[in-house]
Amino acid sequence: MASGGAYYAYTVNAKSNLEKMVYAEPLRSVEPITARRASEVNFFPGKAVAEESWNDLFGYEPLSVRQPRLLDGFTHIEETGLMISDMPPATRIIVPVIGIDSVVSELSILDLGDTRHYESPNNTVGHIPETGIGSKSRTAWFFGHTESPLSGEGSVFFNLQKVPAKLRDGEDVFILTDHGDKQFLYRATSSQVIHQDDLTLQATPSSDINLVASVPRFVYDHRLVVSGKLVALK
Repeated sequence: MASGGAYYAYTVNAKSNLEKMVYAEPLRSVEPITARRASEVNFFPGKAVAEESWNDLFGYEPLSVRQPRLLDGFTHIEETGLMISDMPPATRIIVPVIGIDSVVSELSILDLGDTRHYESPNNTVGHIPETGIGSKSRTAWFFGHTESPLSGEGSVFFNLQKVPAKLRDGEDVFILTDHGDKQFLYRATSSQVIHQDDLTLQATPSSDINLVASVPRFVYDHRLVVSGKLVALK
């Protein structure tokens, strides 16, 4: 009884902290400052302004609205003119800032008699077939375990829990998917927590990619969904 009571108390506390994993990117607007007097401008912009813009105080953009810095070799997707079709599925996914680097496997559907479910990814990141680049459903869905102490299927998405805090701190969180001769770069824009019974593949229709892991630890009845937008191609 003591163990059961302790576990119940833990689950209540863990679920009460799930709201900390929710982040929505604020609407972005830039107020022109070219017509402002010099006396109205803060001449030490500090962390509010990208460092490379400090010598142009009348033309800077706040960090929160500037274009994300792209990794070497990537081109903004708007500038490529690429018509994305017949693209092979991703074979690798990387989220550098939180140390995620995993092969990707295509998840099969398991027939369980009265129900059908996608199989659980085993020490890989699992991709829902027919979602994402080159598919009718442009939004890509990737699933991975936070941890799997009983099934031993790995913890490839354990660090996904760190993303909401980084987004709140204004950090850029990039997600890379490798498709052979092409790599796509996404920027995480939001995170949400959804009960496992309420998660559908239409939960985030405005995003281009969704990474999903079970939360909270040792309970796993909710899903953390980190969503992002496609920004560049290599």
